[in-house]
Amino acid sequence: MEGAKRTVGSGPILELLPYYRRYRRAYLLGSLCLVGTIVLRLFVPWLLGDAIDDLRKLLAEDSEADPEHTRYRIAVHAGLIAGSALVGAYLRTWSRLHILGTSRRVVHDLREDLFAKLTRLAPSYFLRTNTGQVMSRAVNDMNNVQGLTGPVFMYIAETALLFAIGISMMASLDVWVTACAVLPFPLFIWRARALAKTIQEGSRAAQDSLGTVSDKVAESLSGQLVIKTLGLEAPDFERFAAHAEEYRRLNLEVTRARAKLSPMMVWLAALSMLIALSVSAPRIESGAVTPGEVVSLIFYLQLLAAPIGTLGFVISSVQRGAVALTRIFEVVHAEETLPDRAEHRRLPAVRGELELRHLTVLRKPAVSAEGGEAPPDRRVLDDISLKVPAGTTLGIVGHTGSGKSTLVAVLARQLEVPAGTVFVDGEDVTELAPTWLRQQIAVVPQDPFLFSASLSENVALGVRDASPERVAEAVRIAHLDVDLAQLPQGLETIVGERGVNLSGGQRQRAALARAVLMAPRILILDDTLSAVDTHTADHILNALEPLMEGRTTIVVAHRISTVAHCDQVVLLEEGRIAERGTHAALLARGGRYAELFESQEREPEHRPADEAPQEVPR
Repeated sequence: MEGAKRTVGSGPILELLPYYRRYRRAYLLGSLCLVGTIVLRLFVPWLLGDAIDDLRKLLAEDSEADPEHTRYRIAVHAGLIAGSALVGAYLRTWSRLHILGTSRRVVHDLREDLFAKLTRLAPSYFLRTNTGQVMSRAVNDMNNVQGLTGPVFMYIAETALLFAIGISMMASLDVWVTACAVLPFPLFIWRARALAKTIQEGSRAAQDSLGTVSDKVAESLSGQLVIKTLGLEAPDFERFAAHAEEYRRLNLEVTRARAKLSPMMVWLAALSMLIALSVSAPRIESGAVTPGEVVSLIFYLQLLAAPIGTLGFVISSVQRGAVALTRIFEVVHAEETLPDRAEHRRLPAVRGELELRHLTVLRKPAVSAEGGEAPPDRRVLDDISLKVPAGTTLGIVGHTGSGKSTLVAVLARQLEVPAGTVFVDGEDVTELAPTWLRQQIAVVPQDPFLFSASLSENVALGVRDASPERVAEAVRIAHLDVDLAQLPQGLETIVGERGVNLSGGQRQRAALARAVLMAPRILILDDTLSAVDTHTADHILNALEPLMEGRTTIVVAHRISTVAHCDQVVLLEEGRIAERGTHAALLARGGRYAELFESQEREPEHRPADEAPQEVPR
C-alpha cells in the first residue's frame, strides 16, 4: 500500500491531471463558453447602470441632455441587455454540455482503469480485502468523482471568473465601495476551510462505513440459504442494522457540517450588501459615484452572492471527491505481486515438468485487537522439495490445514513465491509470464465458481470458440451428461448466480468439464470429486484417463482411494511432506498413510450419490 500512501500525501486530485489532459480540448471549449457566459452576465449590470443614469437625465427637469438621444441610448441598452441574456444562455448551455459530458468520459476511463487493475492483482489481494469495500470504490466513490470532474469543476471555474472579472469591474466604478464590500470575505473563507476539513474526515469515515454495509449485504445474499436454514434472519438483520446505523450517524455528522456552510455564505452576501449600501450613500451625496453606478455595484454583489451561496456545496463536493479519489487510487496503486513484465519469458512449448526446491510459504497471522507484539509468521508450507516428471500424476493427501490448498495455489501460479523455489520444465516460474503460465494450467477447485449464464457457456469459458460437439464431449467425460435430463433446457439452462440451480456435485463436474475442454498441459484437481460418491468418482477418473495421458496431473483428495492410481503420492502434515512414494509402497510401509487409508476403509460411505438441485425461491 505504499503507492496509496504517496497518493494521499501528494494530493489525490493531482492524479486526475492525465485524464483532464486526455480531454483538454473539450474542457477548453467548455471553459471558453463559460468565459463568454460570465462576461455577458457581468456586462448586464454595467449596461443597466448606464440606462438608469440616462433615465434620471431624461426625467430630470433641469437636464440639458437631448431627450431623443437619451431615449435612443436607453433603447440600445435595453436591446444589448436582451441580446446578452440570449447569447449568454446559448453559451451557458454549450459550456455545460462540454464540461458535464466530458466528466462522464473521465469517470468512464477511471472506472475502466480501476477494473483493469483489479484483474491484474494477485488472488492474495482479494483474500485480505473485503468485496464490499471494492464495490463501494467502483460504484459510490465513482459517483463522487464524477461530481468533482463535472459540476465542481464548472462551479469553481465560474466562481473564479466571476470574482476576478466582477471585482475588477466593481473597482473600476468605485474602489472604496468595492474594498469595503469584500472586507468580510477572508474571515468567512477561513471558517469555510475549517468546516471543509471536518467534512473531509467525516466523508472518509462515511464512505468506509458504506463499504462495510455493502460487504455485509453481499455476505448475507451469498449465505442466504444458510441464514434461512438456521433461522438466523433476526440476528443477521440486527448486524446489518448496526452497520447501517453507524453509516447514518457518520452521514448526519457530515450533513451538519455542510448545513453550516450555506447559511454562513448567505450571511456573507447579506453583510457585504449592507456594507456596500452604507458606504455608497455618502459617496452619492459627494458626487463620487452616480446612482446608476451604485445600482451596478449592488447587482455585481448579487451576482457574486450566487456562487457564494453554492460555495458550501463546492467545498463539500471537493472534499468528498478527494476522499473518493484517495480510496480509488489506493486500489489503482496497490502493489501487483504477480504482474506480467516485459522481461518475462514464454516458453515455445510446455512439457509439464514441475519441481519445488526447499519451498517455504509464510502467512501473517491476524493481529489481535488489543495490540501488543505481533505474533511470528506461520509456516503454511515448510521446506517442500518435490519433483513431478512431465506426463505423470501426483496425488496429494492430508488432513484439513496440512497445506494442500496452499500447495495447489503455488503450483497454479496464484501465489507469490521466492525466486529459485518453483520450476516448470526447469525454468524458474518467477521469470515466466504469470498470465501465460496460468493458461497452460487448468485448476478444478473443490468449490467451483459458475457465472450466471448457460451451462454450455460456463463449460466453454476457457475456450470461447469451442464447438457444441467439443462441449458435449467434455460434459460426457465429466459424467455430467447423465444429469442433463433434470435440467429444463439441458446445456442451455441458465445455472443462476454462482450456479445456485445446480447441486454441489453438478457444479464440480461442470468445472471439471471446463478443464477437460481446455486440454491443458498441467491439470490440477483440487479435491474435485469430494461432492460425488465413490462409484461416480471412479467413473469420472476412468473417463479422464485418456485426457491425463501425456499430461502432468495433480490430484488433491480427501479419500486416499482417489489417488491410488497416481504415479507418486505425498502425505502432507503441518506443511511438511511426511511421506512420499507410490500408493502400494506407502501401504506396505505401514506409516501414517497406511493408518489413514485403513481408517477410511472402515468408515461407511456416508456421502449421498449427489445432492439434489437447490430449489430457487421465486
